[in-house]
Amino acid sequence: MNRMVLALFLAGAVLPAAGQSPPAKQRSAQPNSFVLTLKTGSVRLSDDSQTVSGNNWTLDRSASNVAALEGEARVGGGTENLSLGFEVLRYDNRFRPESGSGVGGTMYTRAFLAKSKYYFLPGSAWQPYVGGGFGIVQAFDYSGPLHSAEGVGYQGVVGMQLRADRIGMKMEYLGLLARLTDDIGDRVNVSSHGLFVGLSFYFGRR
Repeated sequence: MNRMVLALFLAGAVLPAAGQSPPAKQRSAQPNSFVLTLKTGSVRLSDDSQTVSGNNWTLDRSASNVAALEGEARVGGGTENLSLGFEVLRYDNRFRPESGSGVGGTMYTRAFLAKSKYYFLPGSAWQPYVGGGFGIVQAFDYSGPLHSAEGVGYQGVVGMQLRADRIGMKMEYLGLLARLTDDIGDRVNVSSHGLFVGLSFYFGRR
């Protein structure tokens, strides 16, 4: 993760110069066949006190090992405002008994989402966007009290992209609504929100 943060920092230093808006006649020629984005950030759980398996648990509100991989393609003819794609998101949260005694563990959350975004100012260096998605969300702790939980999750996102032809940098605020059901019927709420930064790579012909 430290390497990724360093890469994003260097990209942020280089892109302002490289990402100047091209002439109007060139703005529709950016390669957009496929975009791959690597992201990390700060994620916080919406509910850090939950009852599972008949016991009350306290979860760390701030998640660790936060990472996401996003792929998307621009559609819409010459405008290319709209994108369709996917995202794989992961984060972990430590938990412990609210009583203070007993064994805790780590809840691992994984989300596999189909998503769409709408980009404003396509072809410009700065491209704000909004989007949403839905898909399967899983949470588990291998052998602990949370068992394995699964359900449908819904995502909303608003962000800004700074782009220079085949490389770009994104900053976005993301919210995930995911209330899951585990193997024995208990509810596990892994809903979260957070701020992400990402490094994007653009493929395709101009």
